[in-house]
Amino acid sequence: MQVNDLMSSPVYTVSPDDTISHVKNVMLKHKVGRVVVAYEAVPVGVIAKYDLAKMLESSEAGWRRRHQDRILAKTIMSENLFTTSPEASLIHAGQKMIANRVGCLPVVKDGELVGIFTETDVATFFATTDSKVQVKTIMTDSFLTCHRHHSINHVLRDMETNHVFRTIVQEGNGVPVGIITHTNLTFAKEPFVSSKDVVMVRKAKHAGVQKNRYVRKVLQVAEDIMSEPLITIGGDSRAVAAARLMVAKRIDAIPVVREESVAGVISKTDVVKRMVG
Repeated sequence: MQVNDLMSSPVYTVSPDDTISHVKNVMLKHKVGRVVVAYEAVPVGVIAKYDLAKMLESSEAGWRRRHQDRILAKTIMSENLFTTSPEASLIHAGQKMIANRVGCLPVVKDGELVGIFTETDVATFFATTDSKVQVKTIMTDSFLTCHRHHSINHVLRDMETNHVFRTIVQEGNGVPVGIITHTNLTFAKEPFVSSKDVVMVRKAKHAGVQKNRYVRKVLQVAEDIMSEPLITIGGDSRAVAAARLMVAKRIDAIPVVREESVAGVISKTDVVKRMVG
């Protein structure tokens, strides 16, 4: 199996001097999670939803206030570009993505951009196999959580500090109710200026008695932008079922649940690791 058997084409591109607003519109119109930045048909960078979400967590207040019609693609694109060829094997290309911690590889032939190879392409292929491997065998058992009333800034900081791409939103009792990914952050309404009153409950004392409710005024919180209802899967399910679900629902990961608690997360990255490991 070669890259040209699985890659997506045509490739949606933007110019280094296109605005972030244009980049977002391209992603929304074509329902893609990344675009290649090209100059005179030569790829020079990639912009993923991750790069757009990082704009929100900049420590510079002035940056946040800059209108996206004035910020250019070249300002936020990832310039450390890793590419592959159409004739490269799926194993080689997948190993390259894993080694460099990237979700896609622009496909280049004779200097020309001819396609893009992504984790989604690998997951789509894996979903057609008869693999019997179970979700719990390849899932990641470390994951990030937040309370549904945590602020957006809290979520952003935690995701960046822990270098993760998603946060599972929970109730105070630990029951998962939603998930926040870079998609939610990238396309959330901006800026986060409207405030709301949130009723918080302090930890229960002995015998389960909850004490001292109090009201806190906050800006937008996790529950305002999370995806719900939460799509989950059991650890004993086949990984191919998880891959099919991710492809069908156009999502990058699924929380793995045991009873009412989250036991791990299976992602397209985990699928790639399984395919090339």
